[in-house]
Amino acid sequence: MSNNDFEAKVRGRPIKFPTVDGLSELEMGTIVGQITDEMKKIEEELGIVDTSKVAIIAAYSFAARLYNLKQKSETNLEADSKKVDELVEKLEHTLEEEKL
Repeated sequence: MSNNDFEAKVRGRPIKFPTVDGLSELEMGTIVGQITDEMKKIEEELGIVDTSKVAIIAAYSFAARLYNLKQKSETNLEADSKKVDELVEKLEHTLEEEKL
């Protein structure tokens, strides 16, 4: 790992995480905290004690949330684009009427 790795404890175990451009150490620590919280929640809800399984399910949970956010973002972008097109059309129509 490089010198820029970020080290944090997850469930008492020190782990080196690769740094992410644009994120501060505080932000990376917050992300690690979210991972720890998600793992604890999964362990409690599903009664799983195998750390590897808990980690995989946590990764799946985060990936599913990311996928849903991406889908929502794309839907919003399409809706916004449609609205902009409608407004441009109305503006063009209004400008044409004023010329007459």
